[in-house]
Amino acid sequence: MSTDVLEVRTGPVRVSGYALKLRRVINGVLRDEVKAGKVDSKALNDSITEVNRAIYRVLAEKYKVPKQAVTNINLKFRVEDSKVIPVDIEVEVFDKDEILSKNATEDVRKELGVEG
Repeated sequence: MSTDVLEVRTGPVRVSGYALKLRRVINGVLRDEVKAGKVDSKALNDSITEVNRAIYRVLAEKYKVPKQAVTNINLKFRVEDSKVIPVDIEVEVFDKDEILSKNATEDVRKELGVEG
């Protein structure tokens, strides 16, 4: 495979499910290369596991981001020797804002004439 930089995005996904989503989008992007035998799927998936572990160490272990929080991961990478080599990554984390959620709920209830 060439050393082109590829980019994948998980889209908004719960922190509890980012690893599966990232694996799916990378495998989807590289499906034709795997089918053609240019990329070894075991080596590819082993390297995706390492990327997911690094993300987990930061999100879950270091920052204690709750599993129900939403994340969006944008990964730029190259494939070398059937392995994902990260070039750049952006991890966005969205967590529930209790105060904003409470105020928005109250205001929408008022707008709709709903008593809570």
